[in-house]
Order: sequence, then structure tokens, then C-alpha cells
Amino acid sequence: MAWFSLLLDQVVAYVSFAANSAAAQASLIAVTGASSFQWMKVCNIYTRFCIQIGGGLACGYAASLLMAAVSSFSAFILFRFYSPTEFLALKPLC
Repeated sequence: MAWFSLLLDQVVAYVSFAANSAAAQASLIAVTGASSFQWMKVCNIYTRFCIQIGGGLACGYAASLLMAAVSSFSAFILFRFYSPTEFLALKPLC
């Protein structure tokens, strides 16, 4: 069960970071535009939208950092059951 928990924590952490990175790339196009595609800058017209996008990205990256912390804690919980001297040997139950 601990391995499954670690796996799910890792998946959620990576997916949230990937989604935030994709959103950051898309918002960069909104800020700078893309002249090769004839896309104009959006933030010159809709400033409130761009401020809200920035806040959303900041919250998303904060959530990604928290998920990394949760994943680290899950790994700590999992690997404390294993012996530090023998490879993949469980500690004896007391």
C-alpha cells in the first residue's frame, strides 16, 4: 500500500508541474504574442486577465511544490520500513 501511495503522489506531482509549465508557456504567448502566426499581444488589451493568469500560475506552482513535499514525505514513510544496511530488506518487526 505504501508503494501505491508513493506512486500516486509522484504521478500527481509530475502532472501538476507539467500542466503548470504548459500554462506558463501559453501565457507567455499571451504576453509577447507570436508575429510568425500573426497573434497579437493580449495583455495590452486585457490587463486584468493577465494579472489573474499570473496569480493562477503562482498558485499552481505553489501547489506543485506542496505536492513535491507530500511526495517526499510519502517516500520517507515508505523507506523507513527498510533496513539501512541490507538492500531491500525489511526491518524486523518488534
